[in-house]
Amino acid sequence: MRNLYQLFGVPNFASLEEIASAYKKNYTQLFSTDSPLANIPKLKQLKNAFELLTDDERREEYDEQLADFLEEIKEKFEEAVDDLVEQKFAEAIQKLKWCINKDSGEPDYYETIGLAYRLSGDIENALKSYMQGLETGQRKAHFNKNLGEIYRLKHDDDNADTHFLEAAEEFKNILAADPKNLDAMQQLAEIYTKMKWFEEALDVYSQLIKRFPYNADFRRDIGSILYELDMLKEAEANLLESLRIKPKNAPALLFLGLVYFKRRLLAMAVETLKDCLAINPDQPEVEQLISQIVAIRKEIGKTVEEIIYDPTPDAFVEGYVKWYNRETGMGILSSDDFPEVLLHFSALTPEIEKSLAKGDPVEFGIVKDKNSPVAVQVKKLHEHSVSDALPGKIESFDNDRKVGIIRSHDGREIFFPFSALTEETLEALEPGLDVIYESKGITGLEDKVVEQAVRVRVRKRRPQVKK
Repeated sequence: MRNLYQLFGVPNFASLEEIASAYKKNYTQLFSTDSPLANIPKLKQLKNAFELLTDDERREEYDEQLADFLEEIKEKFEEAVDDLVEQKFAEAIQKLKWCINKDSGEPDYYETIGLAYRLSGDIENALKSYMQGLETGQRKAHFNKNLGEIYRLKHDDDNADTHFLEAAEEFKNILAADPKNLDAMQQLAEIYTKMKWFEEALDVYSQLIKRFPYNADFRRDIGSILYELDMLKEAEANLLESLRIKPKNAPALLFLGLVYFKRRLLAMAVETLKDCLAINPDQPEVEQLISQIVAIRKEIGKTVEEIIYDPTPDAFVEGYVKWYNRETGMGILSSDDFPEVLLHFSALTPEIEKSLAKGDPVEFGIVKDKNSPVAVQVKKLHEHSVSDALPGKIESFDNDRKVGIIRSHDGREIFFPFSALTEETLEALEPGLDVIYESKGITGLEDKVVEQAVRVRVRKRRPQVKK
């Protein structure tokens, strides 16, 4: 039995208005080709179908027969889908062939049998099935996307890109008519990604995130795109958010591990990739990458990026810029106790990085590394002031309670906990020790705000700038 609704490309049992609109559109297209005479059989078929479906009595009888016919095929199709879920590919393919033989114009059958062939490893028959589906004239966007993926598997990039472009245009047309069509947006974003049009993919994923900020998969996908675009901090933020929403997400862990590796945060990369393997063990490439990272880290130790990513300074000092190369992002700082301290651009804020020059006075943290001390938390100092920090002297302290008092330069008593002291200050702690500190207000007993010292470090003589 022929499904006449498929001739017009409308849903089964569509309204008379939909049928009339589709008839007019198809009739015009068939007459506008280079050889309209060759389309006369199709035009006659279309005209006969239109006459039947616009005759109330004949249509009612036809619809009853079609409903029984479609119900029989639907049962067989559902059996085929169940077989496909159970990975009984041969059985599913046989049932889908029966469905196609009965109703050759239904696009679902071609898409499903194409998937069955693809999962069974029969790429050539998958290709043929998707081509036949495309010929139905329905769901062109999906069939073109599937064909693009098949040609990519065959390493035929020209044909793959042709079909991906066709699919992209179709999905864009769908979105032009229905801007909030979620499936079309997702499919378009995936196509741009497969074509490595990462900026276009980023734009679509950004729209999806705006609509669905707590969707773990969208966060993961935009994270992978940002990784490809070398926007690594943004990629890290989105991948971490994806894992917060859905913790055991192996693809998100994989991309997060790759982000850490690209940022030279080697220990974090190894741990994250191991977490990925724990969820999905069958990843030999990931195992190999972990082995390579472990070997690199054993040879070079901590990277500068690792030290700066989560620094715990051994001391805070004041010094000056010995030299800084903006192109490489590397430089050397100097102070009395540390004549050469490695400077990496990631220890600078963007504002400081733009203006930093040889001879600039700076305050910075020191992290001692086996190869060289590394600068962290770098601040520029004003030319005629030591720093924004305040000078003072240790007045007293209690080793048991781990607290103490600083006498400020204007005679005030400032409370400090031992946790506010740098390691160097803690080692040198004694009454009368010259220190510099910053302060903040905290709510104490009786809801009174009291002043507390933070970042307390030994006060050192500011070095003369060496020309």
